[in-house]
Amino acid sequence: MKNINELISYLKDTLHISISLSNNKLNFTKSIPLAIKSNYDIYSMRIQNIDTVLLRTKEEDVRSIKKHLNLFEQSLSIPIVLHVEHISNSTKKYLIENGIPFVSEQSIYLPQLLIHFNNFKEKYKKIKNKKLSKLAQTILISLIMHKQNEININDSAIMFNVTKMSTSRALNELVDFEYLEVAQTGRSKEYFLKYTIDIEKLFIELKNPVIDSVYIKFDDLNYFDKKTLTSFSALSRYANITDNQLIYAIEKSYFNKIIKKNNRITIYDKEYDNNLIQVELWRYNPQILDKDLTDPISLYLSLKDKVDIYDTRANDAMTELYKRIEGVLNWYRA
Repeated sequence: MKNINELISYLKDTLHISISLSNNKLNFTKSIPLAIKSNYDIYSMRIQNIDTVLLRTKEEDVRSIKKHLNLFEQSLSIPIVLHVEHISNSTKKYLIENGIPFVSEQSIYLPQLLIHFNNFKEKYKKIKNKKLSKLAQTILISLIMHKQNEININDSAIMFNVTKMSTSRALNELVDFEYLEVAQTGRSKEYFLKYTIDIEKLFIELKNPVIDSVYIKFDDLNYFDKKTLTSFSALSRYANITDNQLIYAIEKSYFNKIIKKNNRITIYDKEYDNNLIQVELWRYNPQILDKDLTDPISLYLSLKDKVDIYDTRANDAMTELYKRIEGVLNWYRA
């Protein structure tokens, strides 16, 4: 990591929890020799609103590290995480065997911190391992990206071409997941998007839209009206990254419908030549925000587990995309 901000971004993108630097001054209850302190960059951090200390070092003498950590633990009453940028397998093995929390460019090991996340786990245990349904996810992303904070059952049914019963279930699901509030006026209901949406909670509860990936001939794309740029092709439109390879997203049910109508379209599972183009098959229609470009939230979901953690260029672009989504969510708070 070049700097502490890159490390924070890496941890946030990897763990999908709230992590930030804190301005809190550390209270050392016992003195630590300057010769030891000078070996470390010491940062105060907040992980899911829990105060922690990050110690950055280039030191790889594990015995020294363990002794130093004991001193810091005796002096500080909050969790400590060690950061060693380049870590050998033998050092990693030693740290794990001794239960020492650490992060590096290759690994993250935070076993002892889990006991400090009780509030975080309690907050989400009601919906642990649960994800929003396809329709509920589509409605929520549409409301957020169009900056629309109010909707009703009739309008939603028309907008997403579903029955009133289906849209009613989806809207009530969003109420249960605490994204919408509902107001009853006579026999009708109005649903309102909440002004504070936790971005990390959002990414935990939304599904990756990509079901599968196939290849078809470039000319066969003309058979599909409902397609949008996605993956790194779309990321280059939102962030400072260049990608010349075109990749498209098409809803799987629509893709299958067109294939059945025209059996001249051949589907390939690999890119055998330059005339083939990649198509991601999605759970839902990717044309939520724009008919030609995937929306930022769906795009982030499709890429967050796909980007190589060592690809600085792609990770910087993903950070830009993340901040763009944060900006939209912050708009509601303004």
